[in-house]
Amino acid sequence: MPETIRRTALFDAHRALGAKLVPFGGFEMPVSYTSILREHDAVRHRAGLFDLSHMAQFALSGPEVGAWAEALTVNLVANMKPGQARYNIFTNERGGAHDDVIFYRLAAERWLLVVNAANAAKMWEVVNAAAAPGVTLVNEHGETALIAIQGPRSLEMLTRFTDSDLAALKYYSCVEARVRGVAALIARTGYTGEDGFEIFCAAADATDVWDALLAENRAAGLEPAGLGARDVLRLEAGMPLYGHELTEEITPLQAGLGWAVKFAKPTFVGKTALAAQAAAGDYARVAGLILDGRVPARSGYRVLAGDRCVGEVRSGSTAPSVGNKNIATALVDAAVADVGTLLDVEIRGARHSATVATLPFYKRPK
Repeated sequence: MPETIRRTALFDAHRALGAKLVPFGGFEMPVSYTSILREHDAVRHRAGLFDLSHMAQFALSGPEVGAWAEALTVNLVANMKPGQARYNIFTNERGGAHDDVIFYRLAAERWLLVVNAANAAKMWEVVNAAAAPGVTLVNEHGETALIAIQGPRSLEMLTRFTDSDLAALKYYSCVEARVRGVAALIARTGYTGEDGFEIFCAAADATDVWDALLAENRAAGLEPAGLGARDVLRLEAGMPLYGHELTEEITPLQAGLGWAVKFAKPTFVGKTALAAQAAAGDYARVAGLILDGRVPARSGYRVLAGDRCVGEVRSGSTAPSVGNKNIATALVDAAVADVGTLLDVEIRGARHSATVATLPFYKRPK
């Protein structure tokens, strides 16, 4: 195995479960354990257990973290209260996305920033280039573990292992607690479209937590789940994947994330470019597509309106939660982005009919 590929603390647990392992984000990660369909079904109807330890964790501390981070990102940060989590995006001067991230405020002067694994090195450079007095940065990438349990039964499966009232924990909130007796941060966020929790803990404790959760909940339907199921789940739920719906060239406005861009802030990196883009309104944007037929779309496939190329597919998959239809996201011209517009996707030289659809494709039952 190349030296550049690392292993998470749960590598041996994955091997013991017969996981199919692939390089991803600099780590050897499970793409599946049994099948993507089985793992997808578990998350939608019961619960799935994910190893997300490849995600980069940066510890932030000091009295100026909130103001410092707010000047670098599109969303509000400084007004977060301890125990809150918030989605955010670091942008470049052109308005494109360096990365989409989550800030967790743990205490008045303690924060956690979680960034995408593929962007770990880049984001460490970004935050260090903007280093300021009153802000201390510590890179904990690969030194700590992150386990997610996602699905409609995740609350009942996890709550017996904690000393915290997880039912009272609101969406996009976090609490420092103990899980199976070990110190952990528990957050109620997620990337699947279902209710669920993330458990941040020391790498040395990760295997015990993982094994206990599986052992106690396997009979109730908990399944280990890999990156394959996770990608289908997030696509059905209309959630962006960096490198697909967001890039250094694709802005938050184009990605449909304008709700996170707070133009009322005095300043932030990329504000001028994003304001100009918003004012013009004619930018290409990410739209949902539902394809006719059985052939799935893949990233990079051309999207056509008549004889004109109007965009390209960014993500695509068969969607079990949407009647096994083939769904996709595509970055398309504004003129063809309205729901109901009829388009074609070129797949291996043949045109396949597609209709612009509302995002997300799937919403969990209330």
